Amino acid sequence: MTISLDAIYRYPVKGLSPQHLEQAQITKGRPLPWDRAFAIENGPSGFDEEAPAHLPKNHFLMLMSQPELAALRTEFDPATGQFSIHKDGDNLASGNLFEPESMSDALAYLADYCHKPVRAAPRLLHAKDHAFTDSRTQDLTLINLASVEELSAKAGSKLDPIRFRGNLYISGASPWLEHDWIGRVVEIGGIRFQARKRTQRCAATNANPQTGERDQTIPKLLLQTYDHADCGIHLMPLVSGVLHKGDVVKIQ
Repeated sequence: MTISLDAIYRYPVKGLSPQHLEQAQITKGRPLPWDRAFAIENGPSGFDEEAPAHLPKNHFLMLMSQPELAALRTEFDPATGQFSIHKDGDNLASGNLFEPESMSDALAYLADYCHKPVRAAPRLLHAKDHAFTDSRTQDLTLINLASVEELSAKAGSKLDPIRFRGNLYISGASPWLEHDWIGRVVEIGGIRFQARKRTQRCAATNANPQTGERDQTIPKLLLQTYDHADCGIHLMPLVSGVLHKGDVVKIQ
């Protein structure tokens, strides 16, 4: 059985749409470059850009509270910082993530777009070498497509794997085999990762990535079916290198 890296994704702005990558630079002890590099504050968070620290996700716009964000398509150019928001083919707002003052129209659009009133005027957050990951230990997440396929059968509906907002998606493994890798070294294309822990799922996975509607109850389904609410695992890079789509996955 050959297990391979089927897809690579990053999510430049926490809670907004992913970017598909053919390859990705991996740095020892770090998440993917530009993954969750920005967040949109929903009410005063106390985030200090000079001394960045982990904050619970309820401080930001997020899919758990604002599932409608999933229906938006965003673009980000890491070379220039250019950012834009689209829906149904229309360009709705734009700015530059490297120039916060240019983001006023985009932030105002998001505030108006959210169904639940925001707690204060949204503010763009960013700090050098900081990622707004849900995990205190900033790392990557891996999703086994076979696990999503089996869960789809339990749900009675095909689930888009992007619901689980992973960085690395693998194919060729048996369903839920990835949960057995905790504590072991996962090698992808010659790059070694420490499998740290399973990823516990929240209501963000209930949001349909295409429509932005809550059309599933994924954590409940996981608990009822498997007696846990986990799907995916966290990986910490042990070395630096470049990942490529199609790389072979090996377990040490």
